[in-house]
Amino acid sequence: MKVAVSSTGKELTSPVDPRFGRADYLLLIETTTGEVVEVIDNRETAAQAQGAGIAAAGRLAEAGARAILTGVVGPKAAQVCERAGIAMVNGASGTVAEAIAKFNATPPPSPTDQAVTPTSVSPGRPAPGAARSRCRAAGGPSRDGQRAQGRGNQGRCRRTMRTAR
Repeated sequence: MKVAVSSTGKELTSPVDPRFGRADYLLLIETTTGEVVEVIDNRETAAQAQGAGIAAAGRLAEAGARAILTGVVGPKAAQVCERAGIAMVNGASGTVAEAIAKFNATPPPSPTDQAVTPTSVSPGRPAPGAARSRCRAAGGPSRDGQRAQGRGNQGRCRRTMRTAR
């Protein structure tokens, strides 16, 4: 499995760079052999004013990385990694070799294996099985068990509206 590590240098003894998009180098390591298979010079990308993380994530996807070990992957770069199926391991520290050893001891689940529980299927409506409002104005059941028709009061509970005034 190819794993990428953000690094300050080109060797396994180099420290892990805590900045993913602005790291000087991205080392691709084959976890079965523990050898560096590719070194991506990221200094040009790191110098960009914006989008360094997105560009670095794209380069890793093209190189075939299945995981990234780094200090922090930013939210925009994380979206690219998720779409590419790259697992993200934040909080990596020490040398590149130490980060790989720790990864091999406890590999993370792939991004597609992680269960996501939706909290809402549409604005103002709880997801199936989620706790429902008891307020009729917010779409909760009334005393006779019927739901309120329409979205009167913008879906807010009357008690909430009184205190907001």
